[in-house]
Amino acid sequence: MGQLKHDLFEKYKHLKIIDVHNHDADYYEHKGSIAIWEKYHVDKTVLFGAISEPAAMKSDELSWKAYVKYPTKFFPFFSGFSMYDDSGVTIAKAKLEKGYYGIGETVAASTYSHLTSNLQWKALHPMDGNLPAIYELCAAYKVPILLHIDPPFGEPIIKLEEALRCFSDTVFIFGHANVFNPPKNIENLLSRYNNLYVDFFAGFTVYDPSNDFPLVNYIPLIKKYSERILLSTDSATAQNLDYAKAINAMYEVIELCEDNAIAERIGRLNFLELIEVQPATKSQIVLLQSHGIKYDPITTNKRIANELILGNHLV
Repeated sequence: MGQLKHDLFEKYKHLKIIDVHNHDADYYEHKGSIAIWEKYHVDKTVLFGAISEPAAMKSDELSWKAYVKYPTKFFPFFSGFSMYDDSGVTIAKAKLEKGYYGIGETVAASTYSHLTSNLQWKALHPMDGNLPAIYELCAAYKVPILLHIDPPFGEPIIKLEEALRCFSDTVFIFGHANVFNPPKNIENLLSRYNNLYVDFFAGFTVYDPSNDFPLVNYIPLIKKYSERILLSTDSATAQNLDYAKAINAMYEVIELCEDNAIAERIGRLNFLELIEVQPATKSQIVLLQSHGIKYDPITTNKRIANELILGNHLV
């Protein structure tokens, strides 16, 4: 398995990489996660906690509180909505209006994962329950949805393809798509669906002993589809893994790509572009107007609106 290459942390610190998949909302302060991220030069983190179960509603609140406290460090996502009750869609819309930047991690299918296969609000497949309505919300608010899908073959992928076709204006992020999944399977999807992004969990591929596919095998795929590849630690959730290794593995991907432009793309820019296209919501605009906060209606997107709201202590 891989070994830590400490020089990579310093070599690529200028990239200010973004971890696009992290479950630490419930306890990041207690375990000192921020200090670890800063040590290894992770600039920003997509933050949520529990997923696809009632406990996620509390995690969603905590991810937002973390953002309010550290607005330069986090992009809050949420996962606390019922998969089958109509209230789930209402809750999701309210959170998007509030200013959350994306939905997920949402369990769109899970059979084998001991962490997600028995969750109360998981879907049976990516077109099940409230998911089609959630995809429509994502398109309307221009936010991505991060999906957990296992296994990465069979009906879950057939239904994912159906979702990609039916909701072509929605950005789908296939969470930890490389886990137990060879490069050719991922390329089969990326080559046909421009609205699909891949969250590459490098730590699993480099360090988990159950992985069958060497990291180098994914590099041609990553280079070819570099505009739709994202990197994550998945909170270092794998065998033989901690944050140092999980972050090191992200830098190993960058090192193997041997291209500065690709490094910028996969390490940061791809995700930032998904953030910057999100328009300010009606709720944000009403809040700004009601407090007489000046803003440019042409250039103010969701991020800028959030920063104005937080900067003026309106939440």
